[in-house]
Amino acid sequence: MSLSRSARLLQNAEAALISAIEIYNKPTFAYREETFAILALNAWELLLKAKLLDIKDNKLSCLYIYTKRELAPGQQSVKLYVKRNRTGNTMTVGIDACVVRLEKEGIPVPEPVKKNLEALAEVRDNAVHYINASPQLSKQVMEIGTACLRNFVELGKQWLNLNLSGYSLYLMPIGFLPSGEAVTAITLSNQEQKVVNYLATQMKVGHDGAVQDYHVSLDVNISFKRTSAAAANAIIVTNDPSDPNAVHVNISEEDIRKQYPWDYGTLTEKLQNRYIDFKTNPKYHELRRKLATNPQYKKTRYLDPANTSSSRKDFYNPNIVNEFDKSYTRKK
Repeated sequence: MSLSRSARLLQNAEAALISAIEIYNKPTFAYREETFAILALNAWELLLKAKLLDIKDNKLSCLYIYTKRELAPGQQSVKLYVKRNRTGNTMTVGIDACVVRLEKEGIPVPEPVKKNLEALAEVRDNAVHYINASPQLSKQVMEIGTACLRNFVELGKQWLNLNLSGYSLYLMPIGFLPSGEAVTAITLSNQEQKVVNYLATQMKVGHDGAVQDYHVSLDVNISFKRTSAAAANAIIVTNDPSDPNAVHVNISEEDIRKQYPWDYGTLTEKLQNRYIDFKTNPKYHELRRKLATNPQYKKTRYLDPANTSSSRKDFYNPNIVNEFDKSYTRKK
């Protein structure tokens, strides 16, 4: 069975995204940030076109650029014609026009996603102004690129059931990002400083509190600690305190609250804002109780930690919404 046009474009989008990550994660690659921006934007354009084709019954005409013809000096035709490139092939719309056409069809693209793509486009368009990106710009591109990957995974899953769980989708900063002190010592060219300033502005705006699944940028922080051991200890998770192979790990209450920030009321509100068919009914409570058996999604805090019969309150990890996605319909 042959794939639809939308499915073929989606496959190409996936391939472009994986290529962008593989290039970025190479230990030595002089044009890392610029190449990542080019390939990531290519992946996004293909994803947007795949969605447009999907809602337009795979009619290629929904992607065409139309223009008027010059009939005589100063006169143009009323009729619109398909625009063609130098080889005579049909020209299709780019990212910005895809977004416009999708939103005309009632498929909104979240504002943080648009701001993120604008930031990546700026890196791509200004690539000619510098040979190697400075450490400051490198860090900005990594934080914008990390958000780009997360946005792609989330929107691809929501729009076209794209499953990228088989890949390790992350940008690897270890090995080539210098320390913060080194960043401040770099003198930027006038052109690159403008790019850095623009990206800094984009990273501050476009964050919508109601759209928490999408991001303009994501902070990436790495810290290293010295150890006197010849090699780092392996961490083994076990419930048996007498296990001789277990390494003791201390987790504070603050760490737990960061991992499980939502109480019942917050979880319910998030789900109400996320789905069109959500109700606080027996279906919801049954699903929640079933998911709560997984410690990955729920943590119970007791007034007296030593007494499980004392007053208690449950807190939830935001990743639990991915499981509710299987049972409810998300808002457009």
